[in-house]
Amino acid sequence: MTKRLCLPALLLLILFFLPAASHSARITIDSDDQFRFAEETMEKGEYLRAVTEFERFIHFFPDDERVPRARLLIGMCYMKARDFESARKVFHALHKAYEQDLIGGKALLLMGESYYRQGIFKEAEYYYGEVAATYPQPELKNGALYRLGWCRMHTGSWRDASDTFGAVAPESALYPSSQDLVHKSLQGESLPYKDPTTAGVLAAVLPGLGHAYSNRYRDALVAFVINGLFIWAAVESFQNDQEVLGGILVFAGLGWYSGNIYSAVNSAHKHNRKTRDDFLQGLPDSLSLHLLATPQGHL
Repeated sequence: MTKRLCLPALLLLILFFLPAASHSARITIDSDDQFRFAEETMEKGEYLRAVTEFERFIHFFPDDERVPRARLLIGMCYMKARDFESARKVFHALHKAYEQDLIGGKALLLMGESYYRQGIFKEAEYYYGEVAATYPQPELKNGALYRLGWCRMHTGSWRDASDTFGAVAPESALYPSSQDLVHKSLQGESLPYKDPTTAGVLAAVLPGLGHAYSNRYRDALVAFVINGLFIWAAVESFQNDQEVLGGILVFAGLGWYSGNIYSAVNSAHKHNRKTRDDFLQGLPDSLSLHLLATPQGHL
C-alpha cells in the first residue's frame, strides 16, 4: 500500500519541477545566424518581417561591425515595400551618422533612389547630383551619374541625359550600358509628341478635333456629340421662343465647350507622357541596387 502511494507522489514531484527546469533554459542567438536569417527573409520578399529581424540583430549585437549595413538593408526593405517615407528616415539617419564613409554615400544614393522609384524625378536628381559631387568612390559616383541620366530622360532633358551618361567612367560595370544610352537618349528628341497648344486650338475650332489630334478618337466622338447636342437644343429653344431655356442651355454648353478644350490639351500631355514612358521602358536599366548592400559591391 505504501509503495503504491509513493509512486504517484514521486511522479507529481517530477511534473512539478519539470516546468521550472525548462523555463531556466536559455536561448542563445548567434550573430551570423541572425544576420543570415534576416537576409534570407529579405530575399524571400518578406520585407517588413526582414526589418524586424535586422532590428533584432542590431538590438542584440549593437557593437557588431555589420550594424551599419543592417541599417542600410532596413531602409532598402522599406523602399521595396514602397514605404518610401520610412526608407528615407532610415537613409537620412544613416547618412548623418556616417557622412564621411562609404556607407553614408550609399545611404544618400538610396535617398535619391527612393524619390526616383516614387516618380519624383527632380528631387531624385538633386540627391544623385550630391552623391556625384561629394563622393569620389567609383561605385558611388558612377552609379549616381548613371541614375542622374535616367532622371533627365524622365524629365525630357535628352541632351543633358546623353552628356551625363557619357561621364560614366570606362572602368565601371555600368559603362557599356551608359555608352548605349548616350546615343539612345538622343532619340527622345524625335519622339512623336503632340503639341498641347495645337490640340487646344483644334478643340476650340471644332469640339472633338483636339482629341482626335491626340489619337483619342472615342473621347473625340463624345466631345463632338455632347457639344453638338447642346448647340442643337439651344437653337431649338430660341426658335420656339423659349429664351430662358435657351439661355440655360447656352450657359451649360459653354461649360462643356471649355471643358472640351481643357480636356484636349490634357489629352496631348497624357499622350506625350505615355510616349515617353513607353520609350523609356524599352531601354535597358543596368543599375543593380543589390550590389550596394554587399560589403565590396560595385555598381
